[in-house]
Amino acid sequence: MLLKIGSLLLVLLIKIYCIYHFYRNKDRFSGVIGIITALMIGISSAAIGFLLMLATNYQVLITTLVCLVYTMGNGLLVRRLFPPEKGMNDILSGLIGALIGSVLGYSTFISNKPFLVIDIAFIVITYIALMYFDRQLASKSTENRSKKKNQKQASNVSTISLSAILIVIIVVLGLNVNQIKVGVIGQPQTQTASIDEENDMQVATIRVTASGFNPKNTTFQAHKMIKVNFEASIPKGSQIRLKSEDLKLNMNLKNGKNILLMDNPIEGKYQLTIEPTNATGTFTIKK
Repeated sequence: MLLKIGSLLLVLLIKIYCIYHFYRNKDRFSGVIGIITALMIGISSAAIGFLLMLATNYQVLITTLVCLVYTMGNGLLVRRLFPPEKGMNDILSGLIGALIGSVLGYSTFISNKPFLVIDIAFIVITYIALMYFDRQLASKSTENRSKKKNQKQASNVSTISLSAILIVIIVVLGLNVNQIKVGVIGQPQTQTASIDEENDMQVATIRVTASGFNPKNTTFQAHKMIKVNFEASIPKGSQIRLKSEDLKLNMNLKNGKNILLMDNPIEGKYQLTIEPTNATGTFTIKK
């Protein structure tokens, strides 16, 4: 939990610092402030959407509402701090970033690694962007008046372009929503059950979160008793259910150990499902 909260706070603090940096040097950045703030808000919104989706265990509604508030707030902040910027490009870039980040987060398996990867990537990308703009501005001692005259026209073009990109992304996601699978990126794939010779049974531990099974598949031997410990990690107030039509299985999982015993398993491949996310896993029973 500390890693999740810390990752979100890190992104927010870096974004706040960047906006403060732009505000203190707004005279130097006046020609490109709209581009810089839109880029910064887009990147930070993508990171926030990704991290929130994992931190809330794929709560799409909560993530969507928070991202909407975040992007709208950023747009209003830019409009207030950097007149005559309207903040529309910042809102659009924020929505695009949040949408992409949320979808990627929904498709990523929950573990500590994604939080660390996103934090590091956000720091590196932000540093490169700031360094690039600082160098570009340092090489120009004066602003070209013709650029100022064309600034409004360029802003309108970028607003139309960002709007078109947002619409295309929404349409593509809407048409492919059933193809988006929860927690498939980075999900451990397979393990083989160990043998408990003293009790003459096969033993396996499978960690379960809302994103699915860790690992996704477990291999057993046929006709030898199976003991599976489903080690569940469930947020407070949430409930997940383990179901399998193949095994005639339907059970609520509690935090911690959940033991399943199977006597004389028959060769085959059996599908397991976690509800309500519909994440899937399998038992493979071989000769």
